Amino acid sequence: MSAALDVKGSPGDAEAPFGSQGLEPVDIPDVFQVDVAVSVRDALELLGATRRLHGVEVSLELPEDPVIARVSRRRLEQVLLLLVAHAADAAPPAAQAVRVVVEPPDDFGDVGPRFQVVMPGVSLSERETRSVVLSPLRVGNTQRRLARARELVDAMGGELALEHLEEGTAVSVQLPAPGLASF
Repeated sequence: MSAALDVKGSPGDAEAPFGSQGLEPVDIPDVFQVDVAVSVRDALELLGATRRLHGVEVSLELPEDPVIARVSRRRLEQVLLLLVAHAADAAPPAAQAVRVVVEPPDDFGDVGPRFQVVMPGVSLSERETRSVVLSPLRVGNTQRRLARARELVDAMGGELALEHLEEGTAVSVQLPAPGLASF
């Protein structure tokens, strides 16, 4: 996870590098080559540390090799935080664990990395699904995180889709294809 501020110097240091408070600017460069599996772990660690999961168990299905995506690390982690927090809030009391599945890009660079948040016991109506995907201004409070995640995924050049499964709902995020790396 990225740190927001670093304090430099001492309180009496009149020649601090940024203003009189000695703070570093927060608009540090973003990372645009990210291991999706590491971002998933970081997001879950933050949600667990802040007790945001409300006791909901989250299981991970991650490949052994790094899953590299060329996207904004901050935006990717925001999407993960929004989706897993929504899954934890929407999970019924008797639901199984929320699953997060990460899949690597294909070998040819045509299909980018993909991850999925599976929410057992959660179902969305057709109207809620359309609102999240097509018109985020019309979503209710319960689906607002999904609509915000969709906007962030769109900004990264990816696609967010909602899938109805037998055991609940899955939110799939397809990240941009990396293209041909070497041939």
